[in-house]
Amino acid sequence: MANTDILREWYSRVWEQGDISAIDELFVPDTLAKGIVPDMELGVDELKFLVATIQEMITPPKVRIDKLVEQGDWVAGFMTLQAETLDARTPIEVGAMVFCRCRDGRIVEAYNSFDFVGFFEQLDLLPENTIALCMSGQRIG
Repeated sequence: MANTDILREWYSRVWEQGDISAIDELFVPDTLAKGIVPDMELGVDELKFLVATIQEMITPPKVRIDKLVEQGDWVAGFMTLQAETLDARTPIEVGAMVFCRCRDGRIVEAYNSFDFVGFFEQLDLLPENTIALCMSGQRIG
């Protein structure tokens, strides 16, 4: 299986289908995902919790894989998560990037970036234009 196929399966099974058990199949147990939450590395159990928590906030997402690049053991991707808010069914769209190293059909190293500010803005948990407000020196909250 190509590393791009592993990444596609990850987003299809884990995120779109909500198959939390796929994390155990596709992610080596002692691997830590870096970059999802600042200054925190997530292991398998934390990833399961994160996925379940996000899925409780939105409708089942569709993950559009916009770009994939594979080189040797590494695969990098830019994805767009599309879903709706649970309360008002307002569409949300959030970008994410990942850089993974794979071995024997599983992810053994992962570096991530997810637009949590945009995600929480669209869920109305942060003010609209949070980044612009912060850059202007305004305090939030």
